[in-house]
Amino acid sequence: MLTIVNIEKLYKLNVGNWRIGKVVTLDSSYLMQLYKYNSMDTMQVNIERTPIGEGDTALYELWFWSDDLGGGIPIRRLLRKCDFELGPLYIIKNIENMLKC
Repeated sequence: MLTIVNIEKLYKLNVGNWRIGKVVTLDSSYLMQLYKYNSMDTMQVNIERTPIGEGDTALYELWFWSDDLGGGIPIRRLLRKCDFELGPLYIIKNIENMLKC
């Protein structure tokens, strides 16, 4: 089970043109709601806490979607545990990079 220490520190951080307006920890996932400044655009980012695989080869799913990115089609990325171990700011950098793809 993935545990991201200090996940709440992502609240109100900027991700490109987006701002994280909500961070929720659930048993099976982390949910983040992002908003664009002066806009009604929103995007949801989910990080699944249950790994695919085990040990050093375990992968975690990061999903994101919004109406203005791909017409609401979910985009999935697989991340390693080490991608999360560097802390919340590194997670933001990962999300920014994914939004550019």
